Amino acid sequence: MTLRNRVSVAAAVGVLVVVAAVSSVLYFAYAASLHSRVDAALVDAAQQASSIAKSIKQSARQSAGGSQSTPDITEPVTVGSVQVQLFPDPAAGRPTPFGPLDSRDVAVAEGGQPAYFISARDGGKQFRVYTAVFPAAPGGGLVRTSRAANADDGALRNAALLLAGLTIAATGITYGAARLSAGRILRPIAELTAAAEHVTQTRDLSARLDSTGTDEVGRLGSSFDTMLAALHESVTAQRQLVADASHELRTPLTSLTTNLDLLEDGAGLADPQAPALVQAAREQAGELDQLITDLLDLARYGESTPHRETVRLDLLTSEAVHRTRQRTPHSAIDTDLHPCLVHVDPAGVDHAICNLIDNAIKWDSSDGAVHVAVEDGRVSVTDHGPGIPDEDLPHIFERFYRAPAARGMPGAGLGLAIVARIARANHATADVRTGPEGSTFTLAFPPPPRAAELVQDERDRRVGVGAQKRPGNPRRTTITRVTP
Repeated sequence: MTLRNRVSVAAAVGVLVVVAAVSSVLYFAYAASLHSRVDAALVDAAQQASSIAKSIKQSARQSAGGSQSTPDITEPVTVGSVQVQLFPDPAAGRPTPFGPLDSRDVAVAEGGQPAYFISARDGGKQFRVYTAVFPAAPGGGLVRTSRAANADDGALRNAALLLAGLTIAATGITYGAARLSAGRILRPIAELTAAAEHVTQTRDLSARLDSTGTDEVGRLGSSFDTMLAALHESVTAQRQLVADASHELRTPLTSLTTNLDLLEDGAGLADPQAPALVQAAREQAGELDQLITDLLDLARYGESTPHRETVRLDLLTSEAVHRTRQRTPHSAIDTDLHPCLVHVDPAGVDHAICNLIDNAIKWDSSDGAVHVAVEDGRVSVTDHGPGIPDEDLPHIFERFYRAPAARGMPGAGLGLAIVARIARANHATADVRTGPEGSTFTLAFPPPPRAAELVQDERDRRVGVGAQKRPGNPRRTTITRVTP
């Protein structure tokens, strides 16, 4: 069953339930009204018993030739749909169509008991019977009115048929109206389904719904367009990454294969150039290893949510500077690190800071020093290089982008792209300011969920900070995690 039919059936069933409930209430209310009208008619006929008796007596005198005797009126008289029977002198045991009179009837005739209603049978038929006092009779009398219990069955049947017809008509009209309305209301969903089927069959992620509605269906269409756009961007980025990686991997692989071929030909390792070829092959293998590592890092920081914790950004930066100094002892690095807390992925941020420092060292002049500063959740790395040309500045954080001046230097153009990806993964920003006297790269992190004042190692140990002395740098302390 289609969604349109399901909506129409649901609307019709809802109306059916409501109208059927209302019809049932109306039917039973009408039936109760008829029953109350029957009782009112019986009471009214009993109250008119005196007039009925006078009419009967006058008719009896005329037929008896003007006799002054009062006849005993015991035969039922039909007035409309009500039968009236008068007992001027009731006695217990006296037979009637609804059974003999009893002591209660005698008490009613004498005024000792109130009038009453009963249901009785006569000749296999059910009657509603009302018994009351007949004060017009000398010494007290009794009047009994009755009406067939099924006299209103026809009216009730007609009412039931009418209400049933109205219920069926309302249900059918609701189904038709809901089906017509559902076609219009569900048109965006049909378009969404068609777009999804089109994408499934053609793999074309550029399809869009261009939904402008503000209701739930419109928001669904907008979300679908947003999802397709994000998916298209992701697939495009993956394809571009594969293409760029293939291009970048081909160069060192070609050089490595060429060097190995040269070693294989001729005198082999006895060749005087063999050590240089082996060294070149090692360097090219190292480039391949670094490129593969960068590609893996780029994919890792872009696809998964990193584990974050509250850390001392100044100490995390100090660790990165320390490792860089050990790796490149000839590099001059100045630091200005102020204590501050950030809530980040420590491993990722450490990697980003190392990439910024390595990039600054690569571009720094021979007589300058790289300056690393930390303050208020910001890491700044400044070099004294030639600066970045304006035409290269918009592309500086793109993957595999290398400015013309950098194409003769080692690297694949992934370092700053990894920095930008790590920044996004940690809700941070990465930007650069450049000029003729150098460039400054900055990572700005948001404040941690709970701020705290950090002092020296003694207070750090009180709040649960781990401290570890490093050999060769006895005054240096590594403090990264802070226990809230």
